[in-house]
Amino acid sequence: MKSSRPNMRDVAQLAGVSQRTVSNVVNNFPHISPATRKAVEDAIRQLGYRPNIAAQRLRQGQTHTLALAIPNLAWPYFGELAHLIQEEARRSGYSIMVVETAGTREHEVSVLRDFRTNLIDGLILSPIELDLEGLAELALDAPLVLLGERIQDAGIPHYSMDNVAAASEMVHHLYDQGARSFLILGSTHTRATSSAGALRQRGIEKALSELGLDSWAWRSVEVSPWTAGGAQEALSQWLESNTLPDAVFTMNDLLGIGALRALAEANVRVPEDVLVSTWDDTVLSRFSTPTLTTITPDTHAIAREAVQGLIALIEGRGGAGGKQDTTSSEEQSDVESSASSLVRPQTVADVTVSHTLSIRRSTLRA
Repeated sequence: MKSSRPNMRDVAQLAGVSQRTVSNVVNNFPHISPATRKAVEDAIRQLGYRPNIAAQRLRQGQTHTLALAIPNLAWPYFGELAHLIQEEARRSGYSIMVVETAGTREHEVSVLRDFRTNLIDGLILSPIELDLEGLAELALDAPLVLLGERIQDAGIPHYSMDNVAAASEMVHHLYDQGARSFLILGSTHTRATSSAGALRQRGIEKALSELGLDSWAWRSVEVSPWTAGGAQEALSQWLESNTLPDAVFTMNDLLGIGALRALAEANVRVPEDVLVSTWDDTVLSRFSTPTLTTITPDTHAIAREAVQGLIALIEGRGGAGGKQDTTSSEEQSDVESSASSLVRPQTVADVTVSHTLSIRRSTLRA
């Protein structure tokens, strides 16, 4: 039974040309006479023929599909960032395939290994545990850019924020609000000195040194799993045998929500008894009770620069890095982050986007 959907053979018969000529017209081959091109285009319109775009792209060596590998879509930051990346890709004519890695080295290596054979043009990876050794094992030569965690000496374009500066600025803000002892909830366990967690810890230590506070002024508590429930349990256990600090600084908004619950169950008032700040500025921090002071990365800029940087690699235009000026503000209402122009050197480098401090009720005392 003949298919009711017109195909290339039908177009060729109606136009009185070969199927190869139809293919050349569909693929915009330049050396086609105006009369022949018109005959084929008229036949296409008359029949309602629709070329197989996927097949065309495969023949051309591109699928116009990008992969995005992130630790966990359930984490609000990654969910919001994935949405922005998909929007940016769509505007550039690409679709996005999203893969979760659970933030483990095993899954991150697996994604990269599969990437070598899957029908995608490039990969945006937000690694947690992947290291240079893991990359070397794969000998990957396909277009790849990194978000967040930086793999030292990998020579791969990397898009993130200035974690050292942001953490330092938050400690200074907490100090200005009267904090002299600090608990860091969700400290890093990775040995990588270039990881986001390690850089944030460096920023905390830098601020304490600038403020003349000794290293004993801050303590850290690991959280496992990195969920609101994990943070609640970790902080509750810590409070049972330790003195309440002046400020609790959590490593993302999800942990911040867990911290608020643990403090409420211990009858500790925020911000009257303890200040609470966090990281990422997702919807959680804007609608919590009290609202959470947080570090706001310019996720729109991260999405835009990562997608455009990857497309540049795919198209053979290379990649450029740059650094945005970091800004901060201390208003009692929410502070919206704003992107500034990137200053791009000629060589591949990290791209550091701007951030702000969004100062809210959880660190403001009357």
